[in-house]
Amino acid sequence: RTPSAPKRPIRRGKPPPDRPQRALFCLSLKNPVRKLCIDVVEWKPFEYLILLTIFANCVALAVYTPFPCGDSNSTNAYLEKIEYVFLVIFTIECVMKVIAYGFIMHAGAYLRNGWNLLDFTIVVIGTISTVLQHLTKDTFDVKALRAFRVLRPLRLVSGVPSLQVVLNSILRAMVPLLHIALLVLFVIIIYAIIGLELFSGEMHRTCFNNETIP
Repeated sequence: RTPSAPKRPIRRGKPPPDRPQRALFCLSLKNPVRKLCIDVVEWKPFEYLILLTIFANCVALAVYTPFPCGDSNSTNAYLEKIEYVFLVIFTIECVMKVIAYGFIMHAGAYLRNGWNLLDFTIVVIGTISTVLQHLTKDTFDVKALRAFRVLRPLRLVSGVPSLQVVLNSILRAMVPLLHIALLVLFVIIIYAIIGLELFSGEMHRTCFNNETIP
C-alpha cells in the first residue's frame, strides 16, 4: 500500500458576524434597505471616505477664524456652508449604521460601542445647534453647543482601530501611573519636611553696609 498523503487542514473564512434578526423592531436581515446599509458601512472605500471627511473637517475647524461682535469674513462664510456638508455626511453615516446594526437594545448594537456613542453624541449636538441657529436666529446663542465641534477630531480614533488600542492602553495605565505619582509626591513631601527642619532659619541672613545704617 502506498502511504496516503496527510490531509491538509481546511481553511475556513471568518464566521459571519452575529447580527440581530431585527433592527429597530421592523427591519429583518432580508430587508433590502438593511442589506444595503450593511454592505455600505462595511465597504472599505466607505470607511476611507468617512476618515477623509473627518480629516477635512479638522482642517476646516483649524482654518476658521473667530471675530468679535459677530463679525466674519468670506472665508468663514464659505466654511459655514461646508459645515452643512460635513453634518449631512456624518448624519447619513450614523443613520445607516443604526439601520445596519440596530440602535441599543441588543448586543453588538450601534450605541453599545463607546466610540459609536461618542460619534452619535457629536452628530446629535451638531444637528441640534444647526436647527436652533435657523429657528431662533438671534434669540438663542448656540455658541456653547457649537463649541462641541472641537470633539470631532476624536472621531479619527473611532475610525482607526490601532488608535483605539493605543488610547485604551493609555486609559488603563492612568490608575497605576496615578499611584506612582502619589508615591513620588509623598517622598518629595518627606524630604521637604526634613530639609525644613534641618535648614530652617540658616539662610535667613542678608549682607548690609554699616555706613548706610543711621
